Amino acid sequence: MEKVVIVGGGPAGRVFVHGLHSSNKKFDVTLIKDEPINVNRCAVPYGIEDSKPVEKYCIPNSLVTDFGAKLVIDTADYIDTNNQTVKTLNSGSFKYDYLLLATGSKPIIPNIEGVNLKNIISVRSKSDMEMLRLYSKECKKCVVIGGGYIGVEVAVILKKLGLDVTIVEMLPHILLSTIDDDFVNEIESHVKENGINLMTNSKAVRFEGDKKVEKVVFEDGTKVDTDFVVVSIGVTPNTELAEKSGIVVSRYGIVTNEYLQTNVENIYSAGDCAEKKSFITKKPTRGEFGTNAVFMGKVVTKNIIGKKTVFPGVINANASTAFSYSFGSAGLIYKIAKSEGIDVVVGESEVMDMYPMMDGVKSIKTKLVFNKDNGKLIGGAVLRHGHCTAGNVDFISFGIQMGATVDDLLNYQYTTHPELAAKPSDNTYMFAARDALKKM
Repeated sequence: MEKVVIVGGGPAGRVFVHGLHSSNKKFDVTLIKDEPINVNRCAVPYGIEDSKPVEKYCIPNSLVTDFGAKLVIDTADYIDTNNQTVKTLNSGSFKYDYLLLATGSKPIIPNIEGVNLKNIISVRSKSDMEMLRLYSKECKKCVVIGGGYIGVEVAVILKKLGLDVTIVEMLPHILLSTIDDDFVNEIESHVKENGINLMTNSKAVRFEGDKKVEKVVFEDGTKVDTDFVVVSIGVTPNTELAEKSGIVVSRYGIVTNEYLQTNVENIYSAGDCAEKKSFITKKPTRGEFGTNAVFMGKVVTKNIIGKKTVFPGVINANASTAFSYSFGSAGLIYKIAKSEGIDVVVGESEVMDMYPMMDGVKSIKTKLVFNKDNGKLIGGAVLRHGHCTAGNVDFISFGIQMGATVDDLLNYQYTTHPELAAKPSDNTYMFAARDALKKM
């Protein structure tokens, strides 16, 4: 029986375990991870409010052990690629015929004075969530460093719990890596209206305090009082094990081929730690989303059981919320497409989410990005009231994956209902495609 070792307990590793378990082939599977219990990382902001026990936000180890894998709680320290062995700090060595590196990512911590003071928290682990729960009860003021999805989500939850919250962002706006500026302007206004302080174009250079942070000091000399700090400026691929074992890495992660195999035979990589290529440009790109890890884990499974499968690249479908708004994007938003040198046309629409005579009707704003040369959909973004944007983003992502064109979106068949959708003539994607066609 072939031996398979997985290093990492995130979604890529778990999906891989499930795929091997359901295949017709039999494997001896061992999963090594260094966290006794993994938290659902995307859910950490929502676990700050303590109406549910912490365990509700954690991933049970039975999702590994119930599917035939042996679980080892330890740190993988070195891979002997010649002898196909993974060495751990405390549990000995494990032989493999196939190895999956799914070591995930780690939070980026700014290298500034005072960063080691005890009330500075990341948003990553079970212990982070527990500390955030504690501080949200004991404290009145918080500074969130980083205005991406996680930073904004944490800020919104803390504000809802009654804290005075300030978001600090180095860039001119929050959320700039995923949403175009006009949508961001509207989201920022909404966030401010709900009482969150925004400091954009601002860089923290020092944390001041005796044992714990009391002030955040900025580049221009401004000081902001705080009871604790949340650092959420992004993550970096966890490639240390691969690097020290002679496996090729780049700044984007562990380098793989189209089958997600590394430069070492029988060693694969998936998830946050692995370099990804864009579905559209085929260039290396970032994409630290749990769904990408799942897709990659499935591809590795197929390749190991003998169904040779190419990973097509990431579309990076994403969504988030801020108070009563939800928003998201897939593929290349306009400014990213332009930075890649692609000649694009953007179609825009604004339709109602229900028939106009219905109570509570709100708008849906959609932007679709088409390659001007061939009319293909390569990106899009959505902003709307309510928490329904994920379905809109999924549609855009699927359209990109299927190679949909302007004509396809002008002529696709859709549903309507007074309470559930726009009136029959007013489909948001069709209107955006029609706008793009005029500009073409």
